[in-house]
Amino acid sequence: MRTRLFPDHVEVLKWLEFPADGFTRPACGVVYGAGESSCGLPLGGVGTGCMDLDTDGTFGRCSIFNSVAPPRVLDTPFLSLAVAGKTWALATRVAGGAEAAAGVRYWGHYPVADLEFELDGPVRAGLRAWCPFLPGDSAASNTPGIVFEVRLRNVTNAPVQGTLAFTFPGPSEAESGATAYRRESLTGAVNGVAVTSSAGEGPRPECGYALGVIAEPTVRTGGGMADWTAAADALPEAEADDTAATVAVDFELAANAERTVRFVLAWFHPKWVGTEYRHYVHAYAARFGSAGEVAAFLAEEHVPLLERILAWQEAIFAAEEYPVWLREQLVNIMHTISEDAFWACDSIPYSDWCGPDGIFGLTESPRSVPHVAIPSDWYGCLPLVFFFPDLFAALLRGYAHFQLPTGEIPLGLGWGADLGSPIYDFLRTTNGPNFVDLVGRLWQRGRDEEVLSEFYPAVKKAVEFTQTLDRDGDGLLDLDPWPTGNQFYGAWHWVGTATHPNGYWLAALAIADRMAEAMDDASFAGQCRAALDKGKASLDEKLWNGEYYLLYHDTASGEKSDTILSNQLAGQWLAELHGLDAVFPADRVQQVLDVVKRTTLPRTEFGLLNAIRPDGTIDPTGDTHSREIFPGENLVVAATLMYFGDHEMGLDVAHEVMNNIVMRQRVEWDMPNMVEPENGTVTKGTDFYQMMIQWALPLALGGKDIAGMCAPDGLVARVVQAALGET
Repeated sequence: MRTRLFPDHVEVLKWLEFPADGFTRPACGVVYGAGESSCGLPLGGVGTGCMDLDTDGTFGRCSIFNSVAPPRVLDTPFLSLAVAGKTWALATRVAGGAEAAAGVRYWGHYPVADLEFELDGPVRAGLRAWCPFLPGDSAASNTPGIVFEVRLRNVTNAPVQGTLAFTFPGPSEAESGATAYRRESLTGAVNGVAVTSSAGEGPRPECGYALGVIAEPTVRTGGGMADWTAAADALPEAEADDTAATVAVDFELAANAERTVRFVLAWFHPKWVGTEYRHYVHAYAARFGSAGEVAAFLAEEHVPLLERILAWQEAIFAAEEYPVWLREQLVNIMHTISEDAFWACDSIPYSDWCGPDGIFGLTESPRSVPHVAIPSDWYGCLPLVFFFPDLFAALLRGYAHFQLPTGEIPLGLGWGADLGSPIYDFLRTTNGPNFVDLVGRLWQRGRDEEVLSEFYPAVKKAVEFTQTLDRDGDGLLDLDPWPTGNQFYGAWHWVGTATHPNGYWLAALAIADRMAEAMDDASFAGQCRAALDKGKASLDEKLWNGEYYLLYHDTASGEKSDTILSNQLAGQWLAELHGLDAVFPADRVQQVLDVVKRTTLPRTEFGLLNAIRPDGTIDPTGDTHSREIFPGENLVVAATLMYFGDHEMGLDVAHEVMNNIVMRQRVEWDMPNMVEPENGTVTKGTDFYQMMIQWALPLALGGKDIAGMCAPDGLVARVVQAALGET
């Protein structure tokens, strides 16, 4: 019986349930044709670098050799199949004289990409490519390697012989710092070749990869192939300066038979350059000493690893209380961790503040805004809180370490690939409250006393510093004049005091109050409660206009704006997320949501406008920030609607946002920061991990806070148990 990875009748570009190989119940997914997505799923784990497997069957962007900001673009097919005197590239692209596949059907469910190729020969082929990504197991998820399972199926009534070859281009000279490479044979669990640079000195002492086949006794190896049609006869000898390698397997298939050939690609480039004066050592170097060791690990563990991956995905696919599109996205959105995460076990010069978990951060967007920044953590951290709390604690440790003596929390930890160049004096009204909130999320995950004990001093200092931004003593934070932006919509000139950042502030005070109570710090708890009560009263007095909250109001000059901000209740969403009492009066919240639904929602089919004037016109004063759509902010509004009983509208908003991104713009694995309201096109951002905010939607749908979501019978626990092989 010839089995496919997923049925060939599944419609393309629709969120659907369908049976799939390795699942005991229907999976949730979107099937693409070749080239129907801007890029493919990134294959890589947590802090390992990754490589896109594009929907046409080619390798796309690649950061496995420490080209991160921006990644290197490979743009090359890599698999070839030769049968009966004819050679095909397993891609819809001609390569080395090989014919292109007639088509590809592609289903990505991170960290797995399933491809079915349309070929006109006697052998059909499918590919399941995957890498270790296991919620709850940060060590295994930090494995720098990929397994490529090629399913070969003889569709004739006669036996056939053929050759399957895998060609990988290797690192560039810029990546390896070398012009010569040494090659060693791999034998045992993996048969193939290890290719390593011979630079030996400087910031890149070793750069290499291993390419081989699992459980195949006879494997041919060679250098890069210019003529793919010759692979069945002989592979080219590798020259000293050749970074590429090819491995080939000759096979026989009986009539109507099938078999699986498993290639493994592992890499090892342990040191990356943060700045000229500071380098880092990848966390995976603490577990592996070479690419060959990684390949051997994957060869020995590939069966249980894949079973655990499919099991945690099935735990989400089975959660029928959520719509199909959301279940698919809860799985796939975690791909941004592989694109954006840095994880170092050491830095040079050595830093001892980070402890045994190392230094961790996610760059906001490697190709558009390459820096580690707390606003994006605020949006995108929930999967880290739920599934990698050790790494999230390491991230918070970085912010606490770089907290100034004044108590100011930095906006970010560094630019490019650096985690040690903090950024201050920007978004000051939100950085401190964001930090308090993020510590609170980690604490509430398991009510962990150690988390609270470690970070409480930094929380207290952050609150005390942020209070100094209340310059008129009304309990609300005051904005700085240009050029210093100190609220999230930084391109938009607000003055006086504003609702959006002060919602963050009021929620942070409530979170800090609860922490102080848990720490028996009655004095600080009283300080937080007094500030909270005062701030609530002032917000109502200065910013409520009878229907909704003003955008901003400067009582000294009288300048104010009655522009309607869609996400003016961000602070209320935080209160719900933490299971706290309301920071906005309940009747006010409902009035605001009614206004938002009446004004900003009907104007676009791609989500909510960031803002609108009361007369229905666009506010032109904030450039793109006042005119366009922040998908992340939209999803916070959607969650707020759900928390306050309007599940249908909340889901509609969230679905519109994601339908535009995934189906219309086809950037499922290239998440944007902003989109244009007239046609939904992306105007800013690539690979933004902010969009992991989608993990807030299941909480809101179930009316749960973080602690409730992480209960022993909740979805988070079920996913972790499945990933750890405990169910």
